[in-house]
Amino acid sequence: MSARDATARRLARLAAQVDWSKVVDPYVGGQYGPEVLEGLWSASRITAARTCTNLHYTANGDGSSVRAAAAEMLPFLVEAALDPDVTVRFEILQTIAHIAGTGNTAATAKVAPILEGTWRPTVDPAWPRAWERAADALLPLLDDEDDIIRVGAVGALAQSATHADTLITRMRTCFDSEPEPWVAERLVLAVGELARHAVRGREEALEWLRFRMSVGGKGEEPDFDEDIDAWIAWDEEVRHDVRLQAVQALRRAMPDHADPLYARVTTDALLASSTASANPPVEFLSARVDVITDADQRLGADLPGRLALAHALLAHDSATTREGGLRIAARLMSRWSSAVPDLLSAVAELVDDPHPDNRLFALRILAMCGDVARPWADRVATHLTATGAAQEAVREHAIWALSQMGDDRCVPPLIELLTVHGHFTSGHAGSIDRSWNVSDLSLIDALIPFAAHIDVLLDPLLAHIKETAHRRHPYYSILRRWHLDGEPVVPRLIELLHDDATLMVAAHALLQMDCGPVATAHRERLPRTTDLDKLA
Repeated sequence: MSARDATARRLARLAAQVDWSKVVDPYVGGQYGPEVLEGLWSASRITAARTCTNLHYTANGDGSSVRAAAAEMLPFLVEAALDPDVTVRFEILQTIAHIAGTGNTAATAKVAPILEGTWRPTVDPAWPRAWERAADALLPLLDDEDDIIRVGAVGALAQSATHADTLITRMRTCFDSEPEPWVAERLVLAVGELARHAVRGREEALEWLRFRMSVGGKGEEPDFDEDIDAWIAWDEEVRHDVRLQAVQALRRAMPDHADPLYARVTTDALLASSTASANPPVEFLSARVDVITDADQRLGADLPGRLALAHALLAHDSATTREGGLRIAARLMSRWSSAVPDLLSAVAELVDDPHPDNRLFALRILAMCGDVARPWADRVATHLTATGAAQEAVREHAIWALSQMGDDRCVPPLIELLTVHGHFTSGHAGSIDRSWNVSDLSLIDALIPFAAHIDVLLDPLLAHIKETAHRRHPYYSILRRWHLDGEPVVPRLIELLHDDATLMVAAHALLQMDCGPVATAHRERLPRTTDLDKLA
């Protein structure tokens, strides 16, 4: 029998086991048939990946429910995951993990208030039994030669609540012989996930996780040639530094338990990894910062621990680690008012950080704090004289920070920005999924606090509005705000109506401010437009 005939017979056997009437697209109602098996086993990775994605949504919908299709599909998904010739084995294992994870959590899932009483996540009654039978079949993949397949298998099996006790033992055994650090990390997380469902092995699993939390980074590797016993002991203890994952696993296994050790271990592990990679390649910097911020977020409501972590990171020698500290500080200060006085001084120290991105971020955080940051205004003001293209962003962020503090030393440079550019140049609009240092700096928001300086700000503001020839220019909102703040904007605009050069912009400003009629003599000098007729 040829390989093609063998595959055809195999797919026919699998197709005969499925009730295809239940394999229905949840969004458009289209029914799938045996052709999806050919797609899943296709030699084209693109075709196989598209098929896997379609099956994922068919079984799991938006991720909140397990549909009837899931139990029907599971046997052939498991067989495909076990077949080395299938090109999307990892994606299939991810699909199984997502479905099983939903099956474990749907009953306790929170429902948005607007949907309360009208809808709840559901799990098809056939799924738990189907998953209980199928999970054992995935066990051989824990020993697969491909590390990404091992990761996929760990993720899927971590959702097997029924087999939690036996799987914890298997995961720990795999950890002891696992050569790849990132696979070992997933094994630790899986033990934490399984410990939530374990009965006999729960306490032993928790104790093992506490041990993994306590080891790692135990100094330099001993010389293999001089003391092999010491080297073996060292290797066994610190084969993988998984302290961060152990903390995460413990928090997952015991969500209502906050151990002060979590924050201290997290700090030690992050600082140790910073020292080990003091000069990481540029392409790994953002990933490194993400590790730091994710580790902090997993500490949850442990504010004292997270504050201590932020302080340690902000004072670190590594610029990347300090950036992580700034991100954590910004997160804490925006959520907890008590974190502001605790961290503000440490953040202000980084206004002069050697790394320009850190200077920008520190200035942004001070701007976020507004009046509270005024004690550091002198330090910020030193950057107003920064020169050179590389320093222009720092200078503009210093202007922005001072404006949010209400410090009028920023007024002259604001006039310069208004006259030369009409806006900040170091920020721009775009997707909401963007890094902090390209977020918008609003010249409108920067100018509004300085109504008392309209004697020097009004003319350049009107000149900019006139230059753009925009009758509904957003900068008119500045004039409205100054007027509401009680400054003499309207009298000055009325004076400008007498000058043909400023007639139009002054009239439009009065219209936008809804400040009453313009005298007939002035209206006759205006072009006849519908909007301006309203000035009568």
